[in-house]
Amino acid sequence: MGDSNAGDKSHNFSSDDTSAFTFARSFRRHGGMRYYVLWLLTRGPMKGSEIMDRIQTETMGWWRPSPGTIYPLLGNLEKEGLIKRLPDLRYELTDAGRTETGTGPGQASQSIPMERLINDLEGYADYLEEEKESALPYLDRIASTAERILKITSDLRKVK
Repeated sequence: MGDSNAGDKSHNFSSDDTSAFTFARSFRRHGGMRYYVLWLLTRGPMKGSEIMDRIQTETMGWWRPSPGTIYPLLGNLEKEGLIKRLPDLRYELTDAGRTETGTGPGQASQSIPMERLINDLEGYADYLEEEKESALPYLDRIASTAERILKITSDLRKVK
């Protein structure tokens, strides 16, 4: 499916939802899809259909790239030597692909920049504030995690 199918229900776009369609097209045009697929493959080998499923899951059903987006991209990444297709039809990163994603030898595997990690924690705290009732069954786990974060904070203050 190409860009002309913005209203296609398999992509979860309503006929009047052009913002999701515009985002998806812009994401592909600016190379976002290339790096997203490479990043997904840092988790392990996947088939093209599994990549499409994972993107749909990770965008909470908001977007599912078409085979016309994924398979040509996989072909290009393979020609560039960043991935290889295995006999079981899954794709995996090559050494060059691992270097490209920052997960090669001597590189921190899937490291998360500290600024992003802190932003994510703040976002989760905001979400928990808004969804207190939904979080109630997880009270003990939330409290345990909060205690761990407080201990880390205390340890950091000692180092400072």
